[in-house]
Amino acid sequence: MQFNQIIATGLITINIMFLFSSPAQAQNRKPSVECNAALQAAKNQIQKNRKVKVVHTDQQNISQDYKSYPKNRPFSYGFGLRGPATGSILNSEKFLTIIAKDIIDNCPSISMVEFNASRTDHVESYGLLENNDVGLFKCIGEDDPRAKTKLHWGYVVCL
Repeated sequence: MQFNQIIATGLITINIMFLFSSPAQAQNRKPSVECNAALQAAKNQIQKNRKVKVVHTDQQNISQDYKSYPKNRPFSYGFGLRGPATGSILNSEKFLTIIAKDIIDNCPSISMVEFNASRTDHVESYGLLENNDVGLFKCIGEDDPRAKTKLHWGYVVCL
């Protein structure tokens, strides 16, 4: 059990280092202790006293997917969850908003946080919206013509 925790912690650390390795970002920002702490705290909050594990994390550059996004925040950060409590966590908008807000507040290059049931298409996306609020993104179907182009900020394509 501890071996999996060590691997997961190592993967989070590697992802954080990769997150800040982009040349444009590296010039402006050094890896933040606050961001690292927020990402680790999020993982701990998700798993604490729940039948769920964070089985993977990843970061992505969202600039290719969106027409616009919050200035100087071109990254999303994702948590893949597995376990019996995954569904209830993904349906807890208040809980996920709190976690996403903490990450966005402490990670200056992240504007979106995604939570998904590992190896499924169930994803909940939260991001920085107007007035510095963090909220759930709206879903548009994959058949919607808007899904075929770069998205407007605040929307995600859902199956």
